[in-house]
Amino acid sequence: MPLRTSVIKLGAIAATLLLLTGCASGSSDAVAATGETTEVTVTVSGMSYVPNVIEVPVGNELVVTFENTGTVMHDLEFANGVKTDDLAPGASETITVGVIGSDLEGWCAIGNHREMGMELTVVAVK
Repeated sequence: MPLRTSVIKLGAIAATLLLLTGCASGSSDAVAATGETTEVTVTVSGMSYVPNVIEVPVGNELVVTFENTGTVMHDLEFANGVKTDDLAPGASETITVGVIGSDLEGWCAIGNHREMGMELTVVAVK
């Protein structure tokens, strides 16, 4: 048991260092910010996000308004850790995803929604 605890602690330390040094997925540290903002509204159709591809110029900050136009609870979570609350049908929330320096995945983290197709991709356009 002590070895497992040590491995878990080392993993947590490594993950923290990656975040602090900007090596995490979608990090903005490696790209110069343009000072521009790309704003997008994402809605729900069945078990899909609309749009499911968001193109953002490299260096732009991405701000997403997620409107749950579906009939069940959904959220929107990005690979960089930014996410909305769980939203009931008809609810919406605006989040700042961050400065986009590379492609970034997004998904619904509720139940098996991701496996059912609730994914989107942020494409960093140069």
